[in-house]
Amino acid sequence: MIREEGDIKMTHNGIFKSVQTALFALVLLLAGAAVAQTPGQMPQSANIPKNMKQYFLCLLTKGEKWAPIQFADPAMQEHLGYIREQTEGGKYVLAGPVVDQGRIGGMAIVNASSLEEAAKIVNNDKMIQSGRLAAEIHPVMLADLSALHVEYPEKTK
Repeated sequence: MIREEGDIKMTHNGIFKSVQTALFALVLLLAGAAVAQTPGQMPQSANIPKNMKQYFLCLLTKGEKWAPIQFADPAMQEHLGYIREQTEGGKYVLAGPVVDQGRIGGMAIVNASSLEEAAKIVNNDKMIQSGRLAAEIHPVMLADLSALHVEYPEKTK
């Protein structure tokens, strides 16, 4: 059936095809937007390493109960022991202090499958639980760090 309105002639099939094409274009647009915002996915580019992997950057900041602490203090030794345990267990890829005496006291790259898992790992540190430190956790994309090796001295008894 053909409807004539002025100089425009459109068949039902033509209208159906136009709507179908518009819906298909919308689906493609939405799918592209979803892929662009999928965490852990990086677009392919000559300037982006092929081996990108999602990690979580933990910034340890001064907490509400912050007070300067000596290296020999038992709380500091427990904190360092926890970092070693997580590093040797593969959860902290690397960790260390920030030495400029500013708001951030340390950082860690956390190997976890989700933000929730990363937060659970980080928040088990007694220095965070005590309020002396607070953790900011951010998802990041980095080149795969699995070949990185952190070496500790033998444990003393």
